[in-house]
Amino acid sequence: MIVIPSIAFGGFSGSAKDVTARHVNGRSILSVRSWPTGPKTNAQVVRRSSMSKITKSYKTLTAEQMQAWENLAKYTSGRSVLGQRAELSGINLFVRLNANRVMAGEAIIADAPETLVNVPNAAYNKVFVTPELVIFLGIEHQPAPNKLVVKMSGSQSPGISNGWSKTVIISPDVEDDWGEADVTQLYLKTIGVEPTPGQKIFIETYWLDTATGFTGQVYKSSTIAITQEQAIAEGYAPRKRVNMDNIDLERSQVESFDLDFSTAAPVVNHSGVLTSKPAEGYSYIYAEAPLERELLGISFCIGRGVTEDGKLMSQSVYCHLSNINGEAHLSYSHRGGTWSRPSEVFGPGIIF
Repeated sequence: MIVIPSIAFGGFSGSAKDVTARHVNGRSILSVRSWPTGPKTNAQVVRRSSMSKITKSYKTLTAEQMQAWENLAKYTSGRSVLGQRAELSGINLFVRLNANRVMAGEAIIADAPETLVNVPNAAYNKVFVTPELVIFLGIEHQPAPNKLVVKMSGSQSPGISNGWSKTVIISPDVEDDWGEADVTQLYLKTIGVEPTPGQKIFIETYWLDTATGFTGQVYKSSTIAITQEQAIAEGYAPRKRVNMDNIDLERSQVESFDLDFSTAAPVVNHSGVLTSKPAEGYSYIYAEAPLERELLGISFCIGRGVTEDGKLMSQSVYCHLSNINGEAHLSYSHRGGTWSRPSEVFGPGIIF
């Protein structure tokens, strides 16, 4: 609210509690301070704290560094390299780029990037939002140092047409996994409640170049939360994974394990640390549920281990995927290179 004060306030300027007075064209204007209505999230508190630290660090730059930021700001102003068009000063650009870097876990940079960076625009085919699942499908992958930033809102009335002001960052560095990004746990941790079927969720996504802090254009969209049954009916097919959450840890010879099957081809991605049986070059992993028929067969992958004298040696590893007595049996056997215990297996492989 803005009011014109009486003559008793003539000449007054400054702030008193929630009221600020200022002079505009010879008139005294009082402004009532606005307060945010929503609760602060942990991410917001951390980001505001980092902004203060970044702003203070600008004062420690040399005159040459400040001038470099001013020069870059002149080229940046008016261009959509930060997701929006705006006139920027050197300190504005310094704070914005470093705030993006710090958000993604990077350190503050003192030297301005040498050139502007054209960051790709975010794109995906579909997003499914249910009380049990929040996942993006068909993401166009971008190589490092690009990270996908995802902002989402809590459940809103389906009649709201513009609710992007309610979105908050659920992750500044989402890793797309074969074109998919499962952000279920990130959403629940940040928003605090499950999506409500029938309610609208607002979404913003953009790629962030973590080396410089520049971002691509913000892609805005919205979707109606549905039930898990509706998502499956609309074509969502959970990708099969065998990992530490669904294997028999007491019988399996692993320190870590994650076997990820593609949804569109007979391809599997191996990742694990195998302990093997003493004096034997193979490891067994027992999964709690059997594999589908199309996932059974033979696959090869790369392995590596460290010899007794500390040398890193490459290996070739044979993997047999089978079902026995109602559970999946995965057998990894050493086939070439110097065998060691433990051994790490990794990389993609075709299922024959």
